[in-house]
Amino acid sequence: MSLIALLTLALVPALQSEVKILDTPDYYTGPAPCALSCSGVSRWNQEQSKWKDSGLHKGKVYKFINIADCNFVSAPVVTTTSVSKKAVVCPAVSVWYLTESDVQVYSVGNTTADNIRLDQCNVHWSAFGYTC
Repeated sequence: MSLIALLTLALVPALQSEVKILDTPDYYTGPAPCALSCSGVSRWNQEQSKWKDSGLHKGKVYKFINIADCNFVSAPVVTTTSVSKKAVVCPAVSVWYLTESDVQVYSVGNTTADNIRLDQCNVHWSAFGYTC
């Protein structure tokens, strides 16, 4: 090993990744080692998670996002945003329904499922919760 590499290892402290969660929607706070950050993209054209027109909230669209692979034991803190690779502005989305394995998002502005699919709006999401 070179002298520079040895000096670097000796002088630079090891960086440790840490997730600290102050509260969750279910008021559950688990042990610190069980805290997990999990993220993904729900694609506009995913067959199992299509954009749909809402019958409950007129002019809004929604989709379900499966986060079961994160293995949370309670509902996590979730943030979402809608993004397209096209030169369009996708509508903002808001979390409407949340469990440890599913998230339902609704558009904030009025649109249709046809329009949001045409614009190819994906949902980028991040979830922070506990696995034990």
